[in-house]
Order: sequence, then structure tokens, then C-alpha cells
Amino acid sequence: MTDDVSREYSYREFSSFVRRFHQEALLMVVAQRSLKVPLRLSGEGRDFQTFTATPPWALAAVAKASIRYGNQHRRTLPRERDVVIACHMHENLAPAELDQPSLNSPFAIMARTLYEQFPYQEHGLAELARPIAFFDDYTGRKPLEVVSKQAMTELVGAPMITATEIVVLLATSAEHNGGLFDPTWLSQPQFAELLAVLPRKEILAVINSVFAQTMDEFRHEDEAAATRTPLPHLDRYAFNPLTSRPFVRLSDGRLIAPVRHLIPRRLTPLELYYVGLSRWRTAFTRDLGELHEDYVGRQLATIPGVTVHPEVVYREGRQEAKSIDWFVVFEDLVLLVETKATRSPLAARAADATVQVAYSKTLGEAFGQLGRTLGKIQSRAPQFAHIPADRPIMGMVVTLDPWYVANSFGRAFLPTPALPTAVAPVRDIEQLVAIGRRRSISGILHEIMRVGDDRQAWELGAALQRFHEPADRNVMLQEAFDRLPIRRGAASADP
Repeated sequence: MTDDVSREYSYREFSSFVRRFHQEALLMVVAQRSLKVPLRLSGEGRDFQTFTATPPWALAAVAKASIRYGNQHRRTLPRERDVVIACHMHENLAPAELDQPSLNSPFAIMARTLYEQFPYQEHGLAELARPIAFFDDYTGRKPLEVVSKQAMTELVGAPMITATEIVVLLATSAEHNGGLFDPTWLSQPQFAELLAVLPRKEILAVINSVFAQTMDEFRHEDEAAATRTPLPHLDRYAFNPLTSRPFVRLSDGRLIAPVRHLIPRRLTPLELYYVGLSRWRTAFTRDLGELHEDYVGRQLATIPGVTVHPEVVYREGRQEAKSIDWFVVFEDLVLLVETKATRSPLAARAADATVQVAYSKTLGEAFGQLGRTLGKIQSRAPQFAHIPADRPIMGMVVTLDPWYVANSFGRAFLPTPALPTAVAPVRDIEQLVAIGRRRSISGILHEIMRVGDDRQAWELGAALQRFHEPADRNVMLQEAFDRLPIRRGAASADP
């Protein structure tokens, strides 16, 4: 069945192949293969070949199919070659969605591909440090409804700094132990020094709160997601519970991370979105919007040589109105920044027929806000007198969740912006600010957003690659990361 490398497979064929193997044994082999897959796709050679043969999103799909459709009674033990075959089948699934007119636009094809692949390649200091800087360092400029340091401690199982340390511990354990973490290891003598910093109770609380689930819980979450958001013809792009809890409890109590790439980003604000929503409903999402706005403003304020002004409250007739969230004034540019913390829904990430509505509602509203604020500046409304009108003005919509292809294919169903405008996730803003420590950000924006430059249609992060240097560091993220006292010592506690 799998010898013809040129043919396509149905999702049923793929899941049937996966389910023939012993469930836990397959998860172990998937995890071991995951350790060979580099964290990012780059360059050539053996790492490149390993990544393309078994990309992390395909490994996650293999693990999901095994848990969802397999059982513990299968006797066939898998080999690494079987995992490679399963990933090959997944990457060659027959694209049934392309037969559906509502699902086969260039925008839909590109968006669902990026949402499937890119989240597995976001790693590093940003994902570890962002939760600390985002939640713990809030300025308190406005009262929040439900979020506080204590509330977040209850939500994730420990204070955010401690929980981030535990992420390092879990990622290090998976790296050095075939994807495994065994809670009984904490009783071993070599963990005594680590437990003096990270109490056992908090380690287990974080694991239980946001990291691990049983196979039954995994299946229940998968079934619930399929019921809430049915995705006909899009089986490949359906929700994978590993993205919400990257460890699975084995029958002997050990934890296995089938895809280690998912561990470091588990505590990011984006990944905690639905955890908080489940607990506090929309009060949490409103607080997240305020936290996101505050975080972006603090990032912008670290740019050398700029003045950052907050939103302007004014009256439009009898109604109170608000401008965009932040004005960044350079000597040769004014950047208008509107923030959006709304997470793209699962259906939009799978680019089903509702995706245009989701993009239009969230980003369209932001474009409108930018246009109204520009009009106030240009008309010299008194409340905007402190914002210069004698230099170019550009717009930026900074989102918590990436809204892929919003700068290219997505513009077809967004209103035409009144000024040059880019959509960028907060991760790309962190990178832009880091580059701005050594060169002019306004110069970069003038270059990549000028009329006729193809980079206007790129993701901001891609456009910034030409300007990036390995030594670039985001000062806010670095400061948050430096607060982790055992970030380099967790590896010494390997069993």
C-alpha cells in the first residue's frame, strides 16, 4: 500500500495504517523520532531531510490518529520506518477540500497550510519569556476583571515564573529521555537540589493544570471539538488535543510528549486563551485584550528615540469615541498601532467557508479604526494636536494570534486601508523592536511598506529576515528570561 510514493491517500487509509500498531509503543517511537527533527526547518543536509520526511505537524497527526482510533490491544510493535511511512501518507493525503468551491481559493489553501505548519516552528526565548512579561509585568493602568497574579497562579498551577521554570524542566526531560517525564523521578536524590527551587507540589500542579491528559481525556476533547466545529472535507486540519496538552499519560503513570516542539509555547498568552475562557468566560478575553494592548505599548516604548502616546478619547457628536491604541512618533514617521487580541477561531485556521467573515470582522474593524484616527490627525482635531501631521503616517494592526496572509490574499475581502498598513502578530513586533536596538525601525518600515515593494504582502517576520542578526535581543523578553534562576540548571537533574 505504501510503496507507491507518488499516490495520494484518504484520511481513512492514513488512520487505518496508524491504528494497526500498539498505541503506547507507537507514541514512544513518534516521540523518539520527534527528537531527531530540528525545531525549525532551515538549510539543507540531514536535518533538512529528517524534518521534511517527518515534519512535527505530521508526527502530531500520527499521534492523534493512534490515540483517537487505536487501542491498547494491538500487538504489532512499530519501528521508526513505520512512523516515516505514516508521515509520508499524511503529507500526501488526497486534498478533498479542493473539490469544494468554498474551500479551494488561493487564500484558503495558503492560510490552512500556514496554520497547520507554522505553530510547530515557533520556539526560543520569546515563547518562554513572553508569559512573564505579558502577565506579571502589567502596568496596572486599568483595573482588570478577573486576571491577577494570584488568578493566573490558580489557572496554571504555580506563579508564572515558577510555571515557566517547570516548562524548561519538562522540555529538558523530554529532550534527554526519549520524550518522557516520570513524576516518580522527583523522589530520586539528584532532584533534591531542583526541588529546593521548584516544589514538587507546584511541578505536579502545572502538569495537571495545563500539560498532561490521559488518552480518554484526549479522545473526549477531540470529540467535543469535532462536535463544536465540524469541518467537512478538512479532516487533516481539525483540532489536535496535543496542541492544548502536549503530554499524554501512559498506563504506568509516565508522561510522553509525542511532539516536543509543542512544549515551550504552552504558557504563551495565545495558548492560554481557551484555558482562561473556559474558566472565566468573556471576562478573561476582555482582560486579555487589555493585557495585550499594554504589552504592545511597553514593547514600543523600548524603541530608542521615539515618543509613544496612548489612545485619545474624544467625542463624536454625543458619543464618546476612542482612537487607535498607540501612536509611535519617529522623526520621519508616525506609526498608528491598533491591537487585537481576538484569537482566530478553529474554523478560520482550517480556512473553511466562514474564514472570510472572521478576517473581515476582526481585521476590518481595525482597518476602520486606523482610517478614522488618520482622519482626525489630518483634520487637526484639537484632541490630536500632539500627533504630528507633517510626516508620513503608516498603520500597524498587532494581533495576539497570527492572521496569516492578511497582508496578501486576505486583502481581497478586507476594506482598502486609508494608509499603508501591515498586519503582524506580537511575535513579529518583538523581533522588530529587537532589531530597532541597533538600526532605524522607521527606515525599515519605509523600505518594506513602500508602494511597489513585494514585501508589503509578506508576513512581517519574513520581511524582517533581511534585517535580522543573530545577536538581536528583545530587551523586555531578555529581562523576563533572566529572572528564571534555574533556566540553565534543569538539565543537571536528568534521571
